[in-house]
Amino acid sequence: MASASSSSRIRRRQAQAEEAQGVGQDLLMSLPPEMLDNILRRLPFEQLVRTCFLNLAWHRRWESVPNLDIWFSAGSNAAPDARVLWRCAAPVRSFTARVRMPHFYRAARWLQALARKRVEKLVLKFDNPWFSRSAGVLGPALFACRELTHLELCGYCHLPRAPHGFGGFPNLVTLLLSHVAFPFSGGAAQLEHLISSAVDLTELSLDDVKTSHFDDDAPAERCAIRAPKLRVLKLIMFFDNGCRLSEEFPLLEEAIISIDDLFWTPDYIDTFRRICNVNRLLIETDSIQINENPLQGISWKFQNLRVGHLSANFGKLPSIMSIFSLLRSAPHIEELHIEVEITKRDDENDEDFANGEVDDPECDDAIDEDILKAEISDDLFANLKHVSLDGIKCLPNDIWFMKFVLSKTRLLESFLVTFGYQQISKSYLDAYRELAMCQKASPQAKLMVRLRDKPDSI
Repeated sequence: MASASSSSRIRRRQAQAEEAQGVGQDLLMSLPPEMLDNILRRLPFEQLVRTCFLNLAWHRRWESVPNLDIWFSAGSNAAPDARVLWRCAAPVRSFTARVRMPHFYRAARWLQALARKRVEKLVLKFDNPWFSRSAGVLGPALFACRELTHLELCGYCHLPRAPHGFGGFPNLVTLLLSHVAFPFSGGAAQLEHLISSAVDLTELSLDDVKTSHFDDDAPAERCAIRAPKLRVLKLIMFFDNGCRLSEEFPLLEEAIISIDDLFWTPDYIDTFRRICNVNRLLIETDSIQINENPLQGISWKFQNLRVGHLSANFGKLPSIMSIFSLLRSAPHIEELHIEVEITKRDDENDEDFANGEVDDPECDDAIDEDILKAEISDDLFANLKHVSLDGIKCLPNDIWFMKFVLSKTRLLESFLVTFGYQQISKSYLDAYRELAMCQKASPQAKLMVRLRDKPDSI
């Protein structure tokens, strides 16, 4: 009798627990479908899929949630299973994955499912450097993703040939390609078509893209870049890949340009002429490869340019003159940011170098101050308000340049100097005192000096 009573109590408690659990689930399930969808799509994809184990009512609920943002971070141990992607509701708003080398083969399978789910944003970051023999190969299903508005491919991966009659991605707004290869004849033409067919393209990044077969020693095929609505452009090439700006970009706001391999061709200056309407411009050059002023040939004005970023080597006079060439061609520039190039001197001990105990083979161009002052007019600095220098040294050319700018910029508000040293030295303290005591054209200029990786240093 006691045993029967105990069993009855146990069954009653189990029933109450199941009833309580069911009430909670019923409350969530009783929400309007749109509201529940909005809650569920905020879950990480892996957790969303696991809701199928809650109970029978939840078994396939996640499969009806549209506009999912699916992402797998670099720290995720899981790899997306194409079979799970097939079960997602269409459309899929975005798919982002860091593709590790053991999972390269999965990318083609993901694309087959994502094309059917009308994916709108696709980001694949292949965990693989250029020098590796293996590469991720994207399957032809990529070209079936006709609803794409954002395509970002990073790492070393190969794009296949597009199928005959491929009309491009008509809705594409953002195209970002980094270390991507078109390893076949006609690769440049395919890239050109990819860009020109996206009539609403506003952001384009081509970072070290290869447009021909790796064993082909012939001149690079031409890829004419046409995108009249472009607002952001990044064009970086370590070797000539045939990409050329074939028209001006009237709406361009920001550009990052590094095209040293074109310096000895008319295409170098033509590139800057095509982007003359830009508001923000970053130019990266290698002063070891280019021992001339890379901007000397600019004969027009960047009338809209307000922010300029440059790389410079203060041991090379042509590199220093490129700074003044930019200022001369940008009459309304307000911000100037200079990234000092890393040279052989940076391999030496910072403290020894800062104290003058190490010779600098790179610093071989002496500045003739009288000649430079005669050639550089004060109106170059008429509107300059903010200047920053990152990685500068306590060398005569470096100190002269900083003092010269401080003495000319009447509207200067901030002058930020980050020395390329790890620790405070006597040379660093002397440089700080010299800058603090030098003549300044702007009484309101705020001088800020610090060490590398030590933002609070004096």
